[in-house]
Amino acid sequence: MATFVFDPHRAVKDLAAAGFPEAQAEALVELVGAAVGENAATKSDLDAMERRAEVRRDTLEQRMNVRIDDLEQRMEARFAAMEQQTAAQFAAQKQYMDARIDALEQQTAARFAAMEQRMEDRFAALEQQTAAQFAAQKQQMAAMEQRLNARIDSLEQRMDAQEHRLTLRFILILLPGLGLLFAALRFLPG
Repeated sequence: MATFVFDPHRAVKDLAAAGFPEAQAEALVELVGAAVGENAATKSDLDAMERRAEVRRDTLEQRMNVRIDDLEQRMEARFAAMEQQTAAQFAAQKQYMDARIDALEQQTAARFAAMEQRMEDRFAALEQQTAAQFAAQKQQMAAMEQRLNARIDSLEQRMDAQEHRLTLRFILILLPGLGLLFAALRFLPG
């Protein structure tokens, strides 16, 4: 609980600074001091209350320390018993699990050996099949390449012939026009 300590001198100064005449400020402070004085705690009251609180705190602390020490001893005993019980259970469980793991390892090793053999057989068959398919694809690609080369050669021959025809047409179209141009140039003054 917060304790209120009334300082009359300071209260008079604060009221005077706020604009109260000094006589009025002193009368007001006396009136408030009298009203608060009955409930106000003195320094010795506060010191006594603090000593009582310290004594109560020390007593409580001693009682709590005794209870905590007792609780710690009981908990340590329970934990020790639980640790022994847990260690025995873990040892039994470990033996059981080790036996099961050994049996599973043997079963797994046998199954993996059988599966490995089946996979080797399947991979060998797949390799043979893939090799045969690649050989057939290679032959087909070679035949396609020959046909494509033949078509390219044929297209090149046709393009050469077409180019030759276009060149001749161009020349035939240009020659008469050039003749007219030269004839017209002769008649121009100049």
